[in-house]
Amino acid sequence: MLETLARPAQAEPQADNRAETFAARPTQRPAEPRAAERRGFGLLASFVLCVVLPTLLFGAWQWLVATDQYAVEIRFAVRPADPARAMLPAGMMAGMAAGNTDAYAVVQHLQSREALLAVAQHVDVRAILGRPHADWLARLNPAAPLERAQPAWRRQVRPYFDRASGIVTVEVRAFTPEDALRLAQGVEAAAEAVVNAMSERSRREMMDAAARDVAAAEARFAAARAEVQAFRERRQTLDPRRSAAGFSEHLVRLQSELIAQTAQLVTLRGVMNEAAAPVAQLRAAIRGTQDQIAAVQARLTEAAPEGAPLSEMIGGYEAMETEAIFAQRAYEAAMTALERARAEAQRQQVYLAPVVRPVLPEHALYPARITGTLTLLATALLAWFVGLVALRALKEHLA
Repeated sequence: MLETLARPAQAEPQADNRAETFAARPTQRPAEPRAAERRGFGLLASFVLCVVLPTLLFGAWQWLVATDQYAVEIRFAVRPADPARAMLPAGMMAGMAAGNTDAYAVVQHLQSREALLAVAQHVDVRAILGRPHADWLARLNPAAPLERAQPAWRRQVRPYFDRASGIVTVEVRAFTPEDALRLAQGVEAAAEAVVNAMSERSRREMMDAAARDVAAAEARFAAARAEVQAFRERRQTLDPRRSAAGFSEHLVRLQSELIAQTAQLVTLRGVMNEAAAPVAQLRAAIRGTQDQIAAVQARLTEAAPEGAPLSEMIGGYEAMETEAIFAQRAYEAAMTALERARAEAQRQQVYLAPVVRPVLPEHALYPARITGTLTLLATALLAWFVGLVALRALKEHLA
């Protein structure tokens, strides 16, 4: 009982402590508004530095400093010269591949140093890109070396190839309408010169290849004819096959004559003795015929004292004659190919087909001040928001 009655008395200090605690809490609340104020100020400062200030500076540059630029657009296609062949399925594929390759070559050329030199032959490129009234960021120093002029050239001349349509689009910019037109005309002339040079090189390579084939075939044919002529002079015969045919006919006649003489000798021996003069004469004639047959056979198949056998001569002559025939046919084919190449060379292999010719601009398209300013604003806002989220995530990770 006494303990129970004493407990409320012990709880009174705890109540006092709670009261003190609740009384002390209001003294910590003023720190939170100050931290929130600091965070709000930092957020506003980051927004001004990352978004407002770059947008204002860029807009001021675009509206107050940047010089107007006039743009001229030219469009052209690189086409093969043979429309009949291009209409075939295989020709269409080959023509499209060749046209795309040539168009890519023209695009790459227009961005090169050689294109700058080629256009400079038609117009004063450095004077056009270095107009005194242009802003210093876009203006080119007319006395600058060529290596420094090329970046400015690439900014002002922008080619693009559309693979779907096969058309090359070139946008040419300058600080006055007249300069833009002259520069675009120079670019078009340079592109056409490149296409003509590629066509001329293709024709020259085709003609050179055909001429080399003709020279090789002609040398082979001449060597084969010289070898045949040397063989005839060495063997003292125009055609061993005709000689062999003559000897064969003579051999047949001798053999027929020998058969007739042998039959006649048998008949004479039936009515005369061996000592009779007609029998002796006939035997002598038979021996002479046999000697002639042996000589002809030796001339045809065996080496004779006056030269090689005709069988060997015929084999060598036929080999040389076959080589001469093949060499003649190869020479005729090479001459036909040369004539065909010459006929192909009469036409251009590829040519530049203008689609949009350069015209004098009336209104400056660049710089796109509103679009550029809004684009920079959107980009800055996105970057600021991403950075803010990343910073908050980093703080939570470190906490």
